[in-house]
Amino acid sequence: MTKGDRRKQRFETGSGVEYSPHSMMHKAIVRMDPTKLEMLNGFERTDNGHKYAPPDSNVRVIISGRDWSNKRLFVYGCLSSEEAAEYIEKIINRVCEIGHEATLLERPEIMNIAVSGDLGTPLQLEEIPLGDNDPGLTVEYEPEQFPAAIVRLDDFSATFMLYSTGRFVIQGLRRTEDIEPAINRIQTFLKTTVP
Repeated sequence: MTKGDRRKQRFETGSGVEYSPHSMMHKAIVRMDPTKLEMLNGFERTDNGHKYAPPDSNVRVIISGRDWSNKRLFVYGCLSSEEAAEYIEKIINRVCEIGHEATLLERPEIMNIAVSGDLGTPLQLEEIPLGDNDPGLTVEYEPEQFPAAIVRLDDFSATFMLYSTGRFVIQGLRRTEDIEPAINRIQTFLKTTVP
């Protein structure tokens, strides 16, 4: 899939907040014969294994594991699990083409979804209460170090970065169906704590 083929999907919550998942990280497990992957076009040796950078793509695949063990494939930058599976299948096929065995043991599993969006209204970040004012939610705001309030949601194991413009970024979600409930949770928190 080339850069031109990838289209960022835009969604809207029931309350009108626009958001788009823009990058996912997946993990898969592949059993692979000892293979000098750096000899294959597009593969590069790293300190922790190998990196595969598909041409005409922002996707990166990190392959780690010893030569005689199962390999962990971390696929960064996909927009869906189907896209991650396509890249993993390409790697397996390339290894098989040179006469080595490669078998998928565990299908791609989402490890992180990065989401960006806009609450549609500016925020007074200095008015957001810091600390543990709400069970399951922690807020940090140090504008000298970072221009966003960092809100951790225990229920979703996710982190929000809220900017004064109303824009936000979410990291840490592992299921797409948790995106809207996490946004709703932040909205509820802001309505009850910020005048």
